[in-house]
Amino acid sequence: MATVTLMDTQLRLVFEVGVDQDGKSIFRSKNFNNVKPSAASDALYAVATALSPLQQHVLFEIERNDSSDLQA
Repeated sequence: MATVTLMDTQLRLVFEVGVDQDGKSIFRSKNFNNVKPSAASDALYAVATALSPLQQHVLFEIERNDSSDLQA
């Protein structure tokens, strides 16, 4: 049976920076690496919402990206 080991976690904040000529939203992101894999999602959400007012653009989305090692 395979085992999964959580290796890394990344917090990604996606901001809406404007619209293009066709009226589609333009997005940019800021990534925060070296997040503890054991960090609770609620804690990451709290950090993201605390950082949001310090940014120039409007926060559109908060993402948590976990990277795992899969072994047999």
